[in-house]
Amino acid sequence: MTRLIPFPNRATPAGADAVRVAYDALAPAYDAFTAGLRDDDVWLAELELIAQSHGLDGRRALDLACGTGASFIPLLDRGYAVTACDISPEMVRRAVGKAPDAAVLIADIRSLPVLGQFDLITCLEDAFNCLLHADDVRATLQGIGRSLAPGGLAVWDVNTLALIRSCFSCDWVADRGEWFLAWHGTGPRDLGRGGVAEARIDAFRHRGATWLRSTSRHRQRHWPVAEITRLAREAGLEVLELLGQTQAGAELVSDVDEGEHFKAVFIARRA
Repeated sequence: MTRLIPFPNRATPAGADAVRVAYDALAPAYDAFTAGLRDDDVWLAELELIAQSHGLDGRRALDLACGTGASFIPLLDRGYAVTACDISPEMVRRAVGKAPDAAVLIADIRSLPVLGQFDLITCLEDAFNCLLHADDVRATLQGIGRSLAPGGLAVWDVNTLALIRSCFSCDWVADRGEWFLAWHGTGPRDLGRGGVAEARIDAFRHRGATWLRSTSRHRQRHWPVAEITRLAREAGLEVLELLGQTQAGAELVSDVDEGEHFKAVFIARRA
């Protein structure tokens, strides 16, 4: 008879950061969860070309909210010296295992430590949407500005209202090898601009006659493009270009349409 039991339960300290707790819980299943969503090599190559069109020169890269490494391993393969960080120790542990040549550490992007000066800084896969307060977004952008070398460029993305309304109001399941994943979105389909939505991810791992289960809860805020642009300006950054990502993956187009595009991509430098 198949049994269902939880993963070993690590006690959550009082006041522990909700984002860290969520991604520590999801980390073992994260690669299965994101499998097939996008070709990371193609995506990073496209972003590099865009940065080069704005004068990118140099091979020192900093990847913020790096997860298990998919957002920076293509940069390593392209010859960059990479430093990366994530708030989740479990995510960092897996990234280190995949990419021992990168300098990967645990750090909160809202209070970014001094890690050096970088020619390219990336913050991808909707990390900004996990920041629920304007002060946190501003602090993150200030940290990016402090970490840019002269002439350096920053590239980050945010989920649009179209994506949050769609993904955070639906349910889906996926069978991916040893993992069975269930997403349950609890947000409204008519979420207002600047609204917050939540989803639960149940990850089941098959082990013999046993299914191990972990649950994580993820909250995201919709940040209008104009609001992010304003906060970037207040943090001392100049947005050079705004691009919309279509549902087709790495295809980027000018003039972000929040009702059509799923991500907005920002390219910026120190003002």
